[in-house]
Amino acid sequence: MSDAYVSPMLLICLVMMLFWYSPVFGAPEVAWISGWGTAQEDHVFEGVSLQGREFCVVGKCGEPHSSQTDGFVMKGDVTGKQEWQTLLGERGCHDEARCIVEVRNGFLIGGTAGVGRNSSKACLWKLSSAGEIEWKKVLDHTKNGAIRGLDVVDDESLVATGYIQSDENVIPFISDESVGIVLKLNVTGEIEWQKELPFSQGSKILASQKQGTITICGTAWRDSLNSEHQDAFLVQFSSQGKKLFQHFYGGAAMDQCFDFDTLSDGFVLAGHTVGRESENWDVWLVRTDSEGKMLWQQTYDQLSGGTSKKIFDECYGVQQTSDGGFVLACGSGIEPDNVADEESSDTIWAACLLKTDGLGLPCWTYVFHQPESGHNACEWVIPFGDKEYLMLLDSDHLGDAEPSNVGFIHIHDK
Repeated sequence: MSDAYVSPMLLICLVMMLFWYSPVFGAPEVAWISGWGTAQEDHVFEGVSLQGREFCVVGKCGEPHSSQTDGFVMKGDVTGKQEWQTLLGERGCHDEARCIVEVRNGFLIGGTAGVGRNSSKACLWKLSSAGEIEWKKVLDHTKNGAIRGLDVVDDESLVATGYIQSDENVIPFISDESVGIVLKLNVTGEIEWQKELPFSQGSKILASQKQGTITICGTAWRDSLNSEHQDAFLVQFSSQGKKLFQHFYGGAAMDQCFDFDTLSDGFVLAGHTVGRESENWDVWLVRTDSEGKMLWQQTYDQLSGGTSKKIFDECYGVQQTSDGGFVLACGSGIEPDNVADEESSDTIWAACLLKTDGLGLPCWTYVFHQPESGHNACEWVIPFGDKEYLMLLDSDHLGDAEPSNVGFIHIHDK
């Protein structure tokens, strides 16, 4: 046998190994790119798709001549043109809009509402389909709090999660010194029941009317494996608030979860984890069964194609795709404190959308990186039709207002 001979099976294995360790920088087609926002600095958190492939997004923006913020709700059409914009909050107070669901004749928004210059409470707003504020409900609790996740149960009821009793009136990435909550309410804002979580906060929540369950994901500090560290968690309740199961995911390093999605036979959680080699954040995907037991996990790094080991790859949103795979909303770049070479394009963040198959193997990565114009990061992704996705960006340059706007990129898989 010649030394140059390579068996077909060995060749297949080599190709699979190359595919496994290297992100595929494919080029899904871009339908349109748009950007808009307020006259102040904007930060987008979440969005939903509507009939006719319109969409609605929520976030926060700065107040003129103030360090405080307002929440915003913005609606766009199928071409990426803004239809309306509504600000939520009181001048001189800290307000944020963090989550949104479409309900009968409008939208329900969750976040935090300022009740004074240095205090804010968990809050819900109801908006009409035209963006008019119909009612506002501030939860009664001590200290500061926020609603961070919402989901619709049926035409009459919803569930929410978040936290209360925090010392911070600004919503942090992860609220550590607080009390997590889960509540069920009707479409008029009346609370049916409210319970405390065994964690300091809930990040996102999903309800299954068929199964009669409510499931919440998030991040929690743990003292295990001879170290204090953060792990992802998944906790499930009955429709009446009885805890059914609770699971942790991660290891002795830092692991954070910011979003998840329900599958026909389980869940998929997304966030980021400390990489073994770089000791920086790597994108992290966890697949579980219906009882929350882990089936597999995957990590992804260097999404933007940069070479520096100081690059952070972060993820804040995940959605299952029509082919059984997943899309992950990510940002990739070097944090300011870690910049060693000011001239490197890696110091300017890139917005990335990572597409995987059903086992978490990379299919392609769409990278929007324009270092000559400014930073971009993908904060959320909305399925926008079969093999079509709408990326929601924090952008320094998409849009006309200064200093930053919400960016939108509509792409579709070939």
